[in-house]
Amino acid sequence: MSLETETLQATPPTSTFEKLEEKQEFNWRQCWYPVTFVQDLPANRPHSFSLYDEPLVLFKNKDGQFICLADRCPHRTAKLSEGQIIDGKIECLYHGWQFGSDGQCLHIPQLATDAKIPVNACVPSFKVVERQGMIWVWAGEKETAVDEIIPILPDLDKSGFVCADFTLDLPYDQTYLVENVIDPAHVAISHNGTRGGGNRKNAQPLEMEVLENSVQGVKGRWRGANKSNEAWKYVDFVAPSLVLNTAYIEKKIGHLD
Repeated sequence: MSLETETLQATPPTSTFEKLEEKQEFNWRQCWYPVTFVQDLPANRPHSFSLYDEPLVLFKNKDGQFICLADRCPHRTAKLSEGQIIDGKIECLYHGWQFGSDGQCLHIPQLATDAKIPVNACVPSFKVVERQGMIWVWAGEKETAVDEIIPILPDLDKSGFVCADFTLDLPYDQTYLVENVIDPAHVAISHNGTRGGGNRKNAQPLEMEVLENSVQGVKGRWRGANKSNEAWKYVDFVAPSLVLNTAYIEKKIGHLD
């Protein structure tokens, strides 16, 4: 999922990259991924999703905390997301095994009362955090999670800021969508005639500059080459899944003579 936002303001905010640790090599596991808006989560039933090719399941425990587990029962590899939530635990639809917040198996109906649940009857679990109305999952081990590098948008917390949230289900990997929304050259053609979209007459050469570039992402700006003194528009890509398109408009104050 990629989040695309347009903001109108006079002064550009502090670069997102200044909030991230510098790394020499990108590790997709050491990142936060947006899963869904909180408002879109189903009530009292599992929410299945995948991170690249890894199936995961999201649900709420008895205390109302968001829990993320691998969507695979260790017993017969049935999908946990096809089961149900019972007293804050997710139950496999195959044999009724129930799993708790850390992926540990808490109940096996077929097991004798005095028997211990096998230690390896567990499911990998992932850290979950809620920020600005979205659910974020850390793809690596919980102990390595760094909450401070969740790519939040400061503007969303400002009083009077207006935003519109929506979700698109697309039949391809998120990397294709990221490539699409950081490409301004396609808008005039692909979105020609759409509401708030492009106009074929505006297709033109573009001036483009890369302002920052690292394994964390890219910050750049662009403008049309056919109009002199056209204002720059900015594009931030914060790996692996945030794209921020921003246009700045200066307020011109008139003077009365």
